[in-house]
Amino acid sequence: LNVDLAHVEAYAKLAERIVGRMDVGRFAASFGSSTNTSAAGMRRLIAAMGKWLLRGPLNEREVDAYFAISNAVVKEGGDFNEAVRYIVEAMLQSPRFIYRIEEQVGAAKVKSVNPYELASRLSYIIWGASPDKALLAAADNGGLATRTGIEAQVKRMLSDSRTITQSSQFIDEWLDLGRLDHLRPNPKHFPKWNRQLAEDMRAETLAFFNEVVWVQKRPMADLFNAQLTFATPRLAQHYGLSPKGTTLAKYDLSNVASRGGLLTQGSVLTIGGDEASMVTRGLFVLHDVLRGHVEDPPPGLDTTPVPSSPGKSQRTIAEQRIKAQACGGCHSKFEPLAFGLEMYDGIGAFHEKDHHGNTLRQDGEILFPGTDKPVAYQSSAQLMNMLAGSDRVKETITWKVTQWAIGRPIVDADRPILDKIHRAAQDGGGTYTSLIKAIVMSDLVQKTRTEPTP
Repeated sequence: LNVDLAHVEAYAKLAERIVGRMDVGRFAASFGSSTNTSAAGMRRLIAAMGKWLLRGPLNEREVDAYFAISNAVVKEGGDFNEAVRYIVEAMLQSPRFIYRIEEQVGAAKVKSVNPYELASRLSYIIWGASPDKALLAAADNGGLATRTGIEAQVKRMLSDSRTITQSSQFIDEWLDLGRLDHLRPNPKHFPKWNRQLAEDMRAETLAFFNEVVWVQKRPMADLFNAQLTFATPRLAQHYGLSPKGTTLAKYDLSNVASRGGLLTQGSVLTIGGDEASMVTRGLFVLHDVLRGHVEDPPPGLDTTPVPSSPGKSQRTIAEQRIKAQACGGCHSKFEPLAFGLEMYDGIGAFHEKDHHGNTLRQDGEILFPGTDKPVAYQSSAQLMNMLAGSDRVKETITWKVTQWAIGRPIVDADRPILDKIHRAAQDGGGTYTSLIKAIVMSDLVQKTRTEPTP
């Protein structure tokens, strides 16, 4: 990766701003009581601060470099606090601070990561932050040298509230919730749309995820059919629910056939755009729920969504594409996956007829990848239950969370490890915590390749 001068200057300004807001004397005191600017005193302080800020011990060359900063400040008449200020400012611009750098040398193709690398991997996966003092202490004293020691740290970390905050990043990225910030439906078709409704939809999904995963501690697959949601009065009215309260409130959907699960929430349904495209919705279900694959359309093909019209609903248009010789081979794999969502318009409202008066349907059939025969369903609620109970969907969740956790795409060499992760997670109940524990205890996190993955 290349870093240009603009990046360097931006990091320098940011580091200066951060240090300017710090009480550097108090910060330094947390690593020792000495304020002596002697070589021995400053080198001890540099080693201690560096180990904390750079997430592992400094080598002699690094200590020398930071001490040179201190030495220069003192020679120019600066005091202890000023020396610390410039040292911390330099550390905040260090590649070791900005990046998670790991040792990539060794004779073996795969080797165990060292304790400090493992501490960082655990903390960034579970918390999205650098290791705390207890985790660094475990790296120091051999607490991360055994499976028992690692499991003890993982158990401690999973009970920390930072785990909940970090998990919300997964659902945010998986469903691309940031997309709602830029969504601009046609105001002629959707005059009631506004930014507040978009914010409500994002808040609904995050609160729903928190309730299912953390409050009720249910399996991750239950996200597809849990009979509850959270809505503001504005969003409740949009969904046809009786509004209650003045802010985000919990709703029981046991008797609401049209709602229940992620795919019936506006944050997901808006993926289809103004026309509630079965192409876009179907591809989302295929790729992000069923882990299926379909080839990209031929170059130059017009992929502009076909608008519905009197006598032609989106389903009718989709069925025509599926029957077409040129399109059916691919479209038959994903568009039927969206048939059960036809009654939701482009912004997630439920209708029995579209704005042209076409009668809408919610029955269809789904062909799970790897199976021979499609399975029929009569309603969106039945479809949600089928997804929640599908082994394929559960495997997809494992893949999605693992890919997000390790920060790179899954490759063929990972498949055997993924299978072990999935079995361990399901044995633990299929919950978020069981899945994260299975991931961090696997070779994908415990070991590293010393040569590029093919």
